[in-house]
Parts: sequence; C-alpha cells; structure tokens
Amino acid sequence: MSYDLIFVPRGDDQSWDDALEAAEEADGDERPSGEAWGRLVAAARQVLGEVSVFEGAHNYELTHEPTGIQLSYYAAEAGITVPYWYRGGDAQTVVAAMYQLGEAVQAITGLPGYDPQVDLPLPDAAAQPELAVKCFDDVAASFAQRGISSPSNG
Repeated sequence: MSYDLIFVPRGDDQSWDDALEAAEEADGDERPSGEAWGRLVAAARQVLGEVSVFEGAHNYELTHEPTGIQLSYYAAEAGITVPYWYRGGDAQTVVAAMYQLGEAVQAITGLPGYDPQVDLPLPDAAAQPELAVKCFDDVAASFAQRGISSPSNG
C-alpha cells in the first residue's frame, strides 16, 4: 500500500479521469528519454540523497532506500510511490520530499502531476501538504488499530 503521484499527458479540456484512462490505453513500447532520465536522477539525488537506479527495456526506476520513495519513468508517464510508513513529523518530511521530487518530474518531463489521494493537481496538492500528511496519519492509525506494524509505528 503506497501513496502515489501520477504524471500523464493531459489536455486543457481533459479531466484527470480521462487523462488517466488515455494513459492506460497508450502503447508503452517506447523507451523514455535517456537525457530526461539523467536529469531526473540528478534531481532525485538533490532532493533525497543517494538513490539506486534500474534501467529496463521500456522504463527507468529509482529507489531511495531510507524513505522507500520510488520514481518510475516511462515514455509518456511517470509515477512516484511512497510507502505508508510515516506519521506526524516524519510524514511531513516525506511529503515535502515527495512533492519536491514531483515538481522536478513535472519540470523535466513536461508531464503534469496529479495526487489521487487528495484529488488535486500536483501544484495545488503541494500547496496544501497537510492534506497528504493527514492521509499518512489516517493510514498509520488504521494500521495500528489492526495491529499492523511499519517502520514508523513499530
């Protein structure tokens, strides 16, 4: 279970639901730009520190082991996932990093970002990080009620 940010092409008159549906139907056989990927890795290292990198036939991925933040990059879409390990101040810190990385993804790829957990475009969600922090806190509370432990709720 993870908190996700999604980056897909979207027309001015297109809803996020329509943009996400179109992205699912798009052919994913193209290789994404290696030049853009290099810039994404550099941006991720500025935001997160050292990351491990994977290069597949049709995508690139990076992982920041200490936080669990992952970035996947395809020819016409990208995504950031963050495990629901955090709450409180730790959630605030990881949300800030997630949105900062998301802003870099938008700037480098030109793909607009969307935060489906709070149902907002990335710039609007990043301007209200307390909404994402509440999601992390709610999931942590749910985990704790069910006796499920994670790195942040022991």
